Amino acid sequence: MIIRQIKLFHKFALIMVLLAVLPLLIQGIKMISINREALEVSVLEIHTKLAQEIAEDINDYVSGLNLDLAFVLAFEKFPKMSWQEKMKVLLSVLSRHNDFILISVLNGNGDEVIKVHNPSFTQETSRLITRSNDSAFMEAKKTGVPQVGNIYYEGDLPRLNIVYPLEVEYEYVFVTASLTDLWKKIDAVRIGKTGFAFLIDREGRTIFHPELDRAKKLQNVADLPIVREAIVKFGNPSIESPSAGGFRDGDGSGMVGAYSWAESLNWGVIMQQSKGEAYSSITRMKVNAIFWIVLSIMGSVFLAFFLAKSLSRPILQLIAGAEKLGEGDFNYEVKVKTHDEISTLANTFNFMVKKLKEFQEQLVIREKLSAIGQMASVVGHEIRNPLGVINNAIYYIRTKLEMSLGLELDPKIKKHIGIIEKEIDASNKIVNDLLGFSRTRPPMAQPHDLNKIIEDSLSVVSIPETVKVEIGLYLELPPALVNPDEVRQVFVNLINNAWQAMPDGGTLKIRTYIEEDMAQTEITDTGCGISAENMKKLFTPFFSTKTKGTGLGLAAVQRILERHKGKIKVRSRVGQGTTFIVSLPLAK
Repeated sequence: MIIRQIKLFHKFALIMVLLAVLPLLIQGIKMISINREALEVSVLEIHTKLAQEIAEDINDYVSGLNLDLAFVLAFEKFPKMSWQEKMKVLLSVLSRHNDFILISVLNGNGDEVIKVHNPSFTQETSRLITRSNDSAFMEAKKTGVPQVGNIYYEGDLPRLNIVYPLEVEYEYVFVTASLTDLWKKIDAVRIGKTGFAFLIDREGRTIFHPELDRAKKLQNVADLPIVREAIVKFGNPSIESPSAGGFRDGDGSGMVGAYSWAESLNWGVIMQQSKGEAYSSITRMKVNAIFWIVLSIMGSVFLAFFLAKSLSRPILQLIAGAEKLGEGDFNYEVKVKTHDEISTLANTFNFMVKKLKEFQEQLVIREKLSAIGQMASVVGHEIRNPLGVINNAIYYIRTKLEMSLGLELDPKIKKHIGIIEKEIDASNKIVNDLLGFSRTRPPMAQPHDLNKIIEDSLSVVSIPETVKVEIGLYLELPPALVNPDEVRQVFVNLINNAWQAMPDGGTLKIRTYIEEDMAQTEITDTGCGISAENMKKLFTPFFSTKTKGTGLGLAAVQRILERHKGKIKVRSRVGQGTTFIVSLPLAK
């Protein structure tokens, strides 16, 4: 037994470990890969979004400049105003935008004719100078459209020149704007400790960087992969390529970056962060995932061994139960405390053993009943004949005494003759029950009116006046395939039991109907009812709750109905009454 248990346990344990660990390991590796890719995409999306937001801020800044100068450029009378009136208009514009350092009006040669400046910038003077060599002025004069110059630095202050051609008189509005506030806003955008943004122009030169010297020197970073990719995409907007990815900076350090273009100034926004910091969450995710996978595997192995033990123990108990059953021990019970299919199997096994025990007991009882039936048949026939002779003799004696005396019999003699006749009837009933119980051959059944048999049965039963009889016979009831004498014995027994259950009076109801293609007869009393304990033994031979009786009445009823391929059911409530339902086949 021990060797078998070890083998069975190890088989279950191995299967459980494989079923638990392999899917968990495969799924864990797959989830790590999926989450890593998702986190990488999420990091790049964050960088791309920040780069796009900075580009939008730059475009908004340019839109603000244009909006403040829009009414000047659109005002047709501006070129024809006097220089004092123009001065007032420009001062009004200058006061509304803190980033304007100066605004001047240039003639066709690029010379300043009117000039106003922001007093916040003390290094500026009101002296009129020429802007003829300014690249933005020369391009605006050539093309006739507004031009933005290159960024330049006055000390650490970034500046930008913008030239707007006027439609008449060959005049131009020249604006110098400070980018300090915009630079501060861009510089404030950070990701972690190493993530920041810097700006490039179309040629890949740095125009803004947290390390200001790089921007002041216009350091060329076109050799960086992310910058090179941004320049290629700017020159070919139809190219579909990702705007984010990994690269290495000039020091060879791994970086993660994204880019976006501010179309209004043709500036590129580069967002970068060290790869180690950007993907630190991925590293933590991997460590945590591996930790939980290992922990889950350990738990799964422990659980697998526990389940293997839980599965093998009840199966071994079932094997032991089967061995006990094979030895003929019907009292052994398999005890399994689980709440699963194995518990159901154990309960089914115990139920099977219980039923086998009952079948064995029933087999013994049937063998005994068979012997009793054979004896009852012999005894019944042997007793019935003498009873018939005694009954005839009593009838003869009564008749002779009445004829010889010419008078009524002496009350005492009449009483004793009545007692003899009553006991003969009781003995005949016992004989009939014995013969009904002992019959095994199929009855000689023919189509008969079941209602007529019930009426005949009532006519031979003496029902006390304290019992009210209610009859509800179905007049269109088809004939039933029965032996009338045997079925009459069934109804007589049931009717007698019904009125005897009502010693203080009550109601006896009899009704017939059709259900399930069978003729149904209900016999209901309002007597004391039958207890649940007695219901189990109701049709057991020789069981009776009466002081007088053989206990064969209902057993004979059941045997007769079984031989007729019928059945009997009982409904009862203690203190309320009992209903017997007799089902018999209809004649076809």
